[in-house]
Amino acid sequence: MAYAEKVYKVRNGKQTKQYTWRARYKKPDGTWGSEPGFPTKKLAEDWGDQQEVSIRSGTWIDPEKLQTAFGKWVEIWKTANKKRPRTQSSRAYLLDKLLLPEWEHTPLTEVNNVFAVKAWATRMAKPHGKHDPDTVAQARSLLSTILSGAEDAGYIPANKLYGRRILVGTDHHEEEEEVWAQPDEIYRIYRRLDGVHALMPLVDCYLGLRWGELAGLHRDNCLLKREDRIDGKPFVRHVVRVDAKLGSLHEDTFELDEDGLADWHRAEDARLEECRAKGWKANRRKPPKNVVKLYLGPPKNKYSAREVDVPEFLVRLLGEHLEAWPHEHPFSTPGGQFWRRGNFTRAQLRPAADGREAVARKRGFAGREAWEPILPGFTMRGARHTHDTWMKDDGVDRALRFLTMGWVPKDIEGTYEHVTPEMRRHRLQRLEARWERGKRVAGQGSAGDPKKS
Repeated sequence: MAYAEKVYKVRNGKQTKQYTWRARYKKPDGTWGSEPGFPTKKLAEDWGDQQEVSIRSGTWIDPEKLQTAFGKWVEIWKTANKKRPRTQSSRAYLLDKLLLPEWEHTPLTEVNNVFAVKAWATRMAKPHGKHDPDTVAQARSLLSTILSGAEDAGYIPANKLYGRRILVGTDHHEEEEEVWAQPDEIYRIYRRLDGVHALMPLVDCYLGLRWGELAGLHRDNCLLKREDRIDGKPFVRHVVRVDAKLGSLHEDTFELDEDGLADWHRAEDARLEECRAKGWKANRRKPPKNVVKLYLGPPKNKYSAREVDVPEFLVRLLGEHLEAWPHEHPFSTPGGQFWRRGNFTRAQLRPAADGREAVARKRGFAGREAWEPILPGFTMRGARHTHDTWMKDDGVDRALRFLTMGWVPKDIEGTYEHVTPEMRRHRLQRLEARWERGKRVAGQGSAGDPKKS
Protein backbone atom coordinates (compact mmCIF):
# COMPACT_ATOMS: atom_id res chain seq x y z
CA MET A 1 0.00 0.00 0.00
CA ALA A 2 1.25 3.49 -0.85
CA TYR A 3 2.45 5.73 1.97
CA ALA A 4 4.08 9.18 2.45
CA GLU A 5 7.29 10.23 4.14
CA LYS A 6 8.75 13.58 5.14
CA VAL A 7 11.62 15.10 3.16
CA TYR A 8 13.39 17.89 5.06
CA LYS A 9 14.87 20.78 3.13
CA VAL A 10 18.61 21.34 3.32
CA ARG A 11 20.15 24.81 3.34
CA ASN A 12 23.90 25.47 3.39
CA GLY A 13 24.50 21.80 4.03
CA LYS A 14 22.27 21.71 7.11
CA GLN A 15 18.86 20.18 7.55
CA THR A 16 16.12 22.71 8.31
CA LYS A 17 12.72 22.34 10.00
CA GLN A 18 10.94 22.89 6.67
CA TYR A 19 9.81 19.79 4.82
CA THR A 20 7.65 18.42 1.99
CA TRP A 21 6.14 14.98 1.49
CA ARG A 22 7.28 12.22 -0.79
CA ALA A 23 4.91 9.54 -2.11
CA ARG A 24 6.09 5.92 -2.06
CA TYR A 25 4.34 3.17 -4.03
CA LYS A 26 5.08 -0.37 -5.14
CA LYS A 27 5.96 -0.73 -8.86
CA PRO A 28 5.02 -3.72 -11.04
CA ASP A 29 8.45 -5.33 -10.52
CA GLY A 30 8.07 -5.21 -6.71
CA THR A 31 10.47 -2.32 -6.14
CA TRP A 32 9.40 0.93 -4.51
CA GLY A 33 8.91 4.02 -6.62
CA SER A 34 8.78 7.57 -5.30
CA GLU A 35 7.68 11.06 -6.25
CA PRO A 36 8.76 14.05 -4.12
CA GLY A 37 7.46 17.59 -3.77
CA PHE A 38 3.97 17.27 -2.27
CA PRO A 39 2.94 19.99 0.24
CA THR A 40 0.77 17.68 2.38
CA LYS A 41 0.84 14.06 3.48
CA LYS A 42 -2.64 13.37 2.09
CA LEU A 43 -1.76 14.61 -1.41
CA ALA A 44 1.31 12.36 -1.43
CA GLU A 45 -0.68 9.32 -0.26
CA ASP A 46 -3.48 9.96 -2.77
CA TRP A 47 -0.97 10.24 -5.61
CA GLY A 48 0.72 7.00 -4.56
CA ASP A 49 -2.67 5.22 -4.32
CA GLN A 50 -3.51 6.40 -7.87
CA GLN A 51 -0.27 4.85 -9.15
CA GLU A 52 -1.07 1.50 -7.57
CA VAL A 53 -4.65 1.57 -8.93
CA SER A 54 -3.26 2.23 -12.42
CA ILE A 55 -0.75 -0.59 -12.01
CA ARG A 56 -3.50 -3.05 -11.07
CA SER A 57 -5.66 -1.95 -14.03
CA GLY A 58 -2.76 -2.17 -16.51
CA THR A 59 -2.88 1.53 -17.49
CA TRP A 60 0.13 2.73 -15.48
CA ILE A 61 2.86 4.81 -17.16
CA ASP A 62 6.21 4.99 -15.37
CA PRO A 63 6.70 8.67 -14.33
CA GLU A 64 10.36 8.35 -15.33
CA LYS A 65 9.27 7.59 -18.90
CA LEU A 66 6.91 10.57 -18.88
CA GLN A 67 9.90 12.76 -18.04
CA THR A 68 12.01 11.37 -20.91
CA ALA A 69 13.43 14.24 -22.94
CA PHE A 70 11.95 14.55 -26.42
CA GLY A 71 15.40 14.45 -28.05
CA LYS A 72 16.27 11.21 -26.24
CA TRP A 73 13.00 9.60 -27.31
CA VAL A 74 13.57 10.68 -30.94
CA GLU A 75 16.81 8.65 -31.02
CA ILE A 76 14.96 5.60 -29.68
CA TRP A 77 12.11 6.13 -32.14
CA LYS A 78 14.41 6.49 -35.17
CA THR A 79 16.06 3.10 -34.55
CA ALA A 80 12.63 1.42 -34.68
CA ASN A 81 11.36 3.34 -37.72
CA LYS A 82 13.85 2.88 -40.55
CA LYS A 83 12.59 4.47 -43.77
CA ARG A 84 13.84 5.07 -47.28
CA PRO A 85 16.81 7.48 -47.45
CA ARG A 86 14.63 10.22 -48.98
CA THR A 87 12.18 9.99 -46.06
CA GLN A 88 15.01 9.89 -43.53
CA SER A 89 16.64 13.01 -44.97
CA SER A 90 13.29 14.87 -44.99
CA ARG A 91 12.67 13.91 -41.37
CA ALA A 92 16.21 14.90 -40.39
CA TYR A 93 15.67 18.37 -41.85
CA LEU A 94 12.40 18.90 -39.97
CA LEU A 95 13.91 17.65 -36.72
CA ASP A 96 17.10 19.72 -36.98
CA LYS A 97 15.47 22.95 -38.13
CA LEU A 98 12.11 23.01 -36.35
CA LEU A 99 11.45 20.31 -33.74
CA LEU A 100 14.66 19.71 -31.80
CA PRO A 101 15.55 23.41 -31.32
CA GLU A 102 12.18 23.82 -29.59
CA TRP A 103 11.61 20.50 -27.80
CA GLU A 104 14.93 18.61 -27.52
CA HIS A 105 15.27 18.87 -23.72
CA THR A 106 11.53 19.07 -22.95
CA PRO A 107 9.87 16.06 -21.23
CA LEU A 108 7.47 14.10 -23.44
CA THR A 109 4.57 14.81 -21.10
CA GLU A 110 5.03 18.56 -21.76
CA VAL A 111 5.51 18.20 -25.51
CA ASN A 112 2.22 16.27 -25.63
CA ASN A 113 0.21 19.48 -25.25
CA VAL A 114 -2.07 20.78 -27.99
CA PHE A 115 -1.96 24.40 -26.83
CA ALA A 116 1.86 24.42 -26.66
CA VAL A 117 2.12 22.94 -30.15
CA LYS A 118 -0.34 25.50 -31.56
CA ALA A 119 1.70 28.34 -30.04
CA TRP A 120 4.93 26.87 -31.44
CA ALA A 121 3.44 26.48 -34.94
CA THR A 122 2.25 30.10 -34.92
CA ARG A 123 5.72 31.34 -33.96
CA MET A 124 7.49 29.22 -36.59
CA ALA A 125 5.29 29.97 -39.64
CA LYS A 126 5.43 33.09 -41.76
CA PRO A 127 4.69 35.97 -41.37
CA HIS A 128 5.64 35.72 -37.66
CA GLY A 129 8.40 33.15 -38.18
CA LYS A 130 10.84 32.35 -40.95
CA HIS A 131 9.44 29.02 -42.17
CA ASP A 132 6.91 28.31 -44.89
CA PRO A 133 3.53 27.24 -43.43
CA ASP A 134 3.61 23.99 -45.42
CA THR A 135 7.00 23.12 -43.89
CA VAL A 136 5.71 23.84 -40.38
CA ALA A 137 2.64 21.68 -41.10
CA GLN A 138 4.93 18.81 -42.14
CA ALA A 139 6.93 19.23 -38.93
CA ARG A 140 3.73 19.21 -36.86
CA SER A 141 2.62 16.02 -38.59
CA LEU A 142 6.01 14.43 -37.88
CA LEU A 143 5.71 15.49 -34.23
CA SER A 144 2.36 13.71 -34.00
CA THR A 145 3.87 10.58 -35.57
CA ILE A 146 6.71 10.61 -33.02
CA LEU A 147 4.26 11.04 -30.13
CA SER A 148 2.16 8.14 -31.44
CA GLY A 149 5.32 6.05 -31.24
CA ALA A 150 5.79 7.19 -27.64
CA GLU A 151 2.21 6.13 -26.89
CA ASP A 152 2.77 2.71 -28.45
CA ALA A 153 5.97 2.25 -26.43
CA GLY A 154 4.28 3.20 -23.14
CA TYR A 155 6.04 6.54 -22.63
CA ILE A 156 2.82 8.61 -22.64
CA PRO A 157 -0.81 7.56 -22.02
CA ALA A 158 -2.13 8.91 -25.35
CA ASN A 159 -1.05 11.17 -28.20
CA LYS A 160 -3.16 14.30 -27.72
CA LEU A 161 -2.23 15.61 -31.19
CA TYR A 162 -3.73 12.60 -32.96
CA GLY A 163 -6.78 13.62 -34.99
CA ARG A 164 -6.47 17.28 -33.97
CA ARG A 165 -6.54 19.82 -36.81
CA ILE A 166 -4.00 22.55 -36.17
CA LEU A 167 -4.02 25.38 -38.70
CA VAL A 168 -0.53 26.62 -39.51
CA GLY A 169 0.07 30.18 -40.69
CA THR A 170 -2.33 33.09 -41.04
CA ASP A 171 -2.21 33.58 -44.83
CA HIS A 172 -5.04 31.59 -46.36
CA HIS A 173 -3.67 31.64 -49.90
CA GLU A 174 -4.65 29.10 -52.49
CA GLU A 175 -2.02 26.52 -53.35
CA GLU A 176 -0.60 27.11 -56.80
CA GLU A 177 -1.60 24.51 -59.37
CA GLU A 178 1.16 22.62 -61.16
CA VAL A 179 1.75 24.06 -64.64
CA TRP A 180 1.00 21.53 -67.40
CA ALA A 181 1.62 21.83 -71.13
CA GLN A 182 -0.39 21.76 -74.33
CA PRO A 183 1.18 19.73 -77.19
CA ASP A 184 2.32 22.86 -79.07
CA GLU A 185 3.92 24.32 -75.93
CA ILE A 186 6.06 21.28 -75.21
CA TYR A 187 6.92 21.03 -78.90
CA ARG A 188 8.19 24.62 -78.87
CA ILE A 189 10.25 23.93 -75.73
CA TYR A 190 11.64 20.82 -77.47
CA ARG A 191 12.65 22.85 -80.54
CA ARG A 192 14.21 25.55 -78.39
CA LEU A 193 16.62 23.16 -76.65
CA ASP A 194 19.26 20.86 -78.15
CA GLY A 195 20.12 17.18 -77.97
CA VAL A 196 19.37 15.29 -74.78
CA HIS A 197 18.24 18.51 -73.08
CA ALA A 198 15.43 18.85 -75.63
CA LEU A 199 14.41 15.20 -75.45
CA MET A 200 14.02 14.99 -71.67
CA PRO A 201 10.92 17.21 -71.14
CA LEU A 202 9.39 15.90 -74.38
CA VAL A 203 9.77 12.26 -73.31
CA ASP A 204 8.38 13.03 -69.87
CA CYS A 205 5.26 14.70 -71.28
CA TYR A 206 4.56 11.71 -73.54
CA LEU A 207 5.46 8.94 -71.05
CA GLY A 208 4.71 10.43 -67.61
CA LEU A 209 7.77 9.08 -65.80
CA ARG A 210 8.87 10.45 -62.45
CA TRP A 211 12.08 12.47 -62.55
CA GLY A 212 14.14 9.70 -60.93
CA GLU A 213 12.71 7.11 -63.32
CA LEU A 214 13.66 9.24 -66.33
CA ALA A 215 17.11 10.30 -65.12
CA GLY A 216 17.95 6.75 -63.99
CA LEU A 217 16.65 4.94 -67.08
CA HIS A 218 19.19 2.49 -68.57
CA ARG A 219 19.51 2.02 -72.32
CA ASP A 220 18.91 -1.75 -71.89
CA ASN A 221 15.40 -0.89 -70.69
CA CYS A 222 14.54 1.31 -73.68
CA LEU A 223 12.39 0.38 -76.70
CA LEU A 224 11.81 -3.23 -75.73
CA LYS A 225 9.47 -4.92 -78.21
CA ARG A 226 6.18 -6.42 -77.04
CA GLU A 227 3.59 -8.20 -79.18
CA ASP A 228 -0.13 -8.62 -78.48
CA ARG A 229 -3.02 -9.67 -80.70
CA ILE A 230 -6.12 -7.67 -81.57
CA ASP A 231 -8.86 -9.51 -83.49
CA GLY A 232 -6.35 -12.23 -84.27
CA LYS A 233 -3.81 -9.84 -85.84
CA PRO A 234 -0.41 -8.94 -84.36
CA PHE A 235 -0.17 -5.66 -82.46
CA VAL A 236 3.49 -4.70 -81.92
CA ARG A 237 4.46 -1.98 -79.49
CA HIS A 238 7.65 -0.69 -77.84
CA VAL A 239 8.07 0.04 -74.15
CA VAL A 240 10.48 1.54 -71.66
CA ARG A 241 10.85 -0.51 -68.51
CA VAL A 242 11.25 0.87 -65.00
CA ASP A 243 13.36 -1.78 -63.28
CA ALA A 244 12.20 -3.02 -59.88
CA LYS A 245 15.69 -2.96 -58.31
CA LEU A 246 17.60 -0.14 -60.07
CA GLY A 247 14.87 1.72 -61.91
CA SER A 248 15.10 5.12 -60.26
CA LEU A 249 17.78 7.72 -59.57
CA HIS A 250 17.73 8.86 -55.94
CA GLU A 251 19.22 12.11 -54.63
CA ASP A 252 19.35 11.90 -50.86
CA THR A 253 21.15 13.44 -47.91
CA PHE A 254 23.15 11.14 -45.63
CA GLU A 255 24.87 11.86 -42.35
CA LEU A 256 28.64 11.52 -42.70
CA ASP A 257 29.97 8.53 -40.76
CA GLU A 258 33.62 8.15 -39.74
CA ASP A 259 34.64 6.60 -43.06
CA GLY A 260 32.80 9.29 -45.03
CA LEU A 261 34.41 12.02 -42.96
CA ALA A 262 37.85 10.51 -43.52
CA ASP A 263 37.18 10.46 -47.28
CA TRP A 264 36.14 14.10 -47.12
CA HIS A 265 39.36 15.09 -45.32
CA ARG A 266 41.45 13.22 -47.89
CA ALA A 267 39.67 15.03 -50.72
CA GLU A 268 40.13 18.34 -48.93
CA ASP A 269 43.85 17.65 -48.46
CA ALA A 270 44.14 16.93 -52.18
CA ARG A 271 42.33 20.16 -53.03
CA LEU A 272 44.57 22.26 -50.81
CA GLU A 273 47.68 20.61 -52.21
CA GLU A 274 46.53 21.36 -55.75
CA CYS A 275 45.88 24.99 -54.85
CA ARG A 276 49.33 25.34 -53.30
CA ALA A 277 50.95 23.79 -56.37
CA LYS A 278 49.25 26.43 -58.54
CA GLY A 279 50.18 29.26 -56.20
CA TRP A 280 46.59 29.90 -55.14
CA LYS A 281 45.56 30.94 -51.66
CA ALA A 282 43.06 28.55 -50.13
CA ASN A 283 41.73 27.93 -46.63
CA ARG A 284 40.59 24.64 -45.22
CA ARG A 285 36.82 24.35 -45.33
CA LYS A 286 34.65 23.30 -42.42
CA PRO A 287 33.72 19.59 -42.57
CA PRO A 288 30.05 19.08 -43.50
CA LYS A 289 27.64 17.12 -41.34
CA ASN A 290 25.84 15.62 -44.32
CA VAL A 291 26.59 14.62 -47.89
CA VAL A 292 24.24 14.43 -50.88
CA LYS A 293 24.56 11.21 -52.88
CA LEU A 294 23.15 10.21 -56.26
CA TYR A 295 22.52 6.49 -56.60
CA LEU A 296 20.28 4.01 -58.40
CA GLY A 297 17.68 2.10 -56.42
CA PRO A 298 14.11 0.81 -56.50
CA PRO A 299 11.30 3.11 -57.70
CA LYS A 300 8.71 4.56 -55.33
CA ASN A 301 6.65 1.39 -54.79
CA LYS A 302 6.06 -2.04 -56.34
CA TYR A 303 3.52 -0.61 -58.79
CA SER A 304 6.14 1.87 -60.03
CA ALA A 305 8.19 -1.00 -61.48
CA ARG A 306 6.36 -1.14 -64.80
CA GLU A 307 6.48 -0.91 -68.57
CA VAL A 308 5.25 2.21 -70.35
CA ASP A 309 4.19 2.06 -74.01
CA VAL A 310 6.02 4.49 -76.32
CA PRO A 311 4.22 6.19 -79.24
CA GLU A 312 5.71 5.67 -82.72
CA PHE A 313 7.12 9.17 -83.21
CA LEU A 314 8.97 8.85 -79.90
CA VAL A 315 10.24 5.38 -80.84
CA ARG A 316 11.94 7.04 -83.82
CA LEU A 317 13.34 9.98 -81.87
CA LEU A 318 14.52 7.87 -78.96
CA GLY A 319 16.00 5.26 -81.31
CA GLU A 320 18.05 7.93 -83.10
CA HIS A 321 19.20 9.31 -79.75
CA LEU A 322 20.27 5.88 -78.45
CA GLU A 323 22.20 5.14 -81.63
CA ALA A 324 24.27 8.31 -81.27
CA TRP A 325 24.47 8.39 -77.45
CA PRO A 326 27.69 6.85 -76.02
CA HIS A 327 26.55 6.46 -72.39
CA GLU A 328 24.60 3.77 -70.53
CA HIS A 329 21.89 6.16 -69.31
CA PRO A 330 20.14 7.97 -72.19
CA PHE A 331 19.09 10.93 -70.04
CA SER A 332 22.34 11.65 -68.24
CA THR A 333 24.46 14.76 -68.79
CA PRO A 334 26.40 14.96 -72.09
CA GLY A 335 29.41 13.78 -70.08
CA GLY A 336 27.57 10.69 -68.82
CA GLN A 337 27.03 11.83 -65.22
CA PHE A 338 23.69 11.63 -63.45
CA TRP A 339 21.69 14.85 -63.51
CA ARG A 340 20.78 16.62 -60.32
CA ARG A 341 17.17 17.69 -60.64
CA GLY A 342 17.89 21.29 -59.65
CA ASN A 343 20.82 21.60 -62.05
CA PHE A 344 18.79 20.48 -65.08
CA THR A 345 15.86 22.69 -64.15
CA ARG A 346 17.98 25.78 -63.54
CA ALA A 347 20.33 25.44 -66.51
CA GLN A 348 18.00 24.04 -69.18
CA LEU A 349 14.28 24.02 -68.42
CA ARG A 350 13.85 27.42 -66.75
CA PRO A 351 15.33 29.48 -69.62
CA ALA A 352 13.46 27.41 -72.23
CA ALA A 353 10.07 27.68 -70.51
CA ASP A 354 10.35 31.08 -68.80
CA GLY A 355 12.36 32.90 -71.46
CA ARG A 356 15.64 34.77 -71.15
CA GLU A 357 17.25 38.10 -71.94
CA ALA A 358 19.70 38.59 -74.76
CA VAL A 359 23.40 38.93 -73.97
CA ALA A 360 25.58 40.86 -76.38
CA ARG A 361 28.66 39.32 -77.93
CA LYS A 362 31.90 40.20 -76.19
CA ARG A 363 35.42 38.92 -75.91
CA GLY A 364 35.41 35.32 -74.77
CA PHE A 365 31.62 35.00 -75.16
CA ALA A 366 29.70 34.51 -78.37
CA GLY A 367 26.57 36.15 -77.00
CA ARG A 368 23.03 34.77 -77.09
CA GLU A 369 19.65 35.72 -78.41
CA ALA A 370 16.62 36.54 -76.32
CA TRP A 371 13.90 33.93 -75.77
CA GLU A 372 10.28 34.88 -75.25
CA PRO A 373 8.41 32.95 -72.53
CA ILE A 374 6.64 29.78 -73.67
CA LEU A 375 5.26 28.26 -70.47
CA PRO A 376 6.47 30.08 -67.30
CA GLY A 377 6.70 27.88 -64.22
CA PHE A 378 6.72 24.58 -66.14
CA THR A 379 8.70 21.83 -64.37
CA MET A 380 9.56 18.18 -64.91
CA ARG A 381 6.91 17.35 -62.34
CA GLY A 382 4.54 19.41 -64.48
CA ALA A 383 5.48 17.15 -67.41
CA ARG A 384 4.19 14.15 -65.43
CA HIS A 385 1.01 16.09 -64.63
CA THR A 386 0.77 16.83 -68.35
CA HIS A 387 0.78 13.19 -69.34
CA ASP A 388 -1.96 12.17 -66.95
CA THR A 389 -4.04 15.20 -67.98
CA TRP A 390 -3.70 14.20 -71.62
CA MET A 391 -4.71 10.60 -70.90
CA LYS A 392 -7.75 11.77 -68.97
CA ASP A 393 -8.70 14.15 -71.76
CA ASP A 394 -8.25 11.40 -74.37
CA GLY A 395 -10.51 8.95 -72.54
CA VAL A 396 -7.76 6.46 -71.69
CA ASP A 397 -9.15 3.76 -69.43
CA ARG A 398 -8.45 4.18 -65.72
CA ALA A 399 -6.67 0.83 -65.47
CA LEU A 400 -4.12 1.89 -68.09
CA ARG A 401 -3.74 5.36 -66.55
CA PHE A 402 -2.85 3.83 -63.19
CA LEU A 403 -0.46 1.34 -64.80
CA THR A 404 1.25 4.03 -66.89
CA MET A 405 1.69 6.42 -63.96
CA GLY A 406 2.79 3.72 -61.50
CA TRP A 407 0.00 4.43 -59.04
CA VAL A 408 -1.29 2.14 -56.31
CA PRO A 409 -4.86 0.86 -57.02
CA LYS A 410 -6.41 1.17 -53.56
CA ASP A 411 -10.05 0.37 -54.30
CA ILE A 412 -11.95 -2.76 -55.33
CA GLU A 413 -12.21 -1.49 -58.92
CA GLY A 414 -8.43 -1.35 -59.15
CA THR A 415 -8.24 -4.96 -58.00
CA TYR A 416 -10.58 -6.35 -60.67
CA GLU A 417 -9.87 -4.18 -63.75
CA HIS A 418 -7.19 -5.16 -66.27
CA VAL A 419 -5.42 -3.57 -69.23
CA THR A 420 -6.29 -4.79 -72.73
CA PRO A 421 -4.36 -4.41 -76.02
CA GLU A 422 -7.21 -2.22 -77.31
CA MET A 423 -6.68 0.20 -74.42
CA ARG A 424 -2.97 0.40 -75.23
CA ARG A 425 -3.60 1.02 -78.93
CA HIS A 426 -6.09 3.79 -78.13
CA ARG A 427 -3.60 5.60 -75.88
CA LEU A 428 -0.78 5.35 -78.42
CA GLN A 429 -2.98 6.60 -81.25
CA ARG A 430 -4.11 9.59 -79.23
CA LEU A 431 -0.53 10.49 -78.24
CA GLU A 432 0.54 10.26 -81.87
CA ALA A 433 -2.29 12.63 -82.80
CA ARG A 434 -1.20 15.07 -80.08
CA TRP A 435 2.34 15.09 -81.47
CA GLU A 436 1.11 15.93 -84.96
CA ARG A 437 -1.22 18.57 -83.59
CA GLY A 438 1.57 20.13 -81.53
CA LYS A 439 3.87 20.38 -84.58
CA ARG A 440 1.11 21.91 -86.67
CA VAL A 441 0.02 24.53 -84.15
CA ALA A 442 3.58 25.44 -83.15
CA GLY A 443 4.54 25.84 -86.79
CA GLN A 444 1.85 28.44 -87.27
CA GLY A 445 3.25 30.99 -84.83
CA SER A 446 6.67 30.25 -83.34
CA ALA A 447 9.07 32.09 -85.61
CA GLY A 448 12.40 32.84 -84.03
CA ASP A 449 12.98 29.44 -82.38
CA PRO A 450 15.65 27.12 -83.79
CA LYS A 451 14.15 24.72 -86.31
CA LYS A 452 14.22 21.02 -85.65
CA SER A 453 12.52 18.21 -87.49
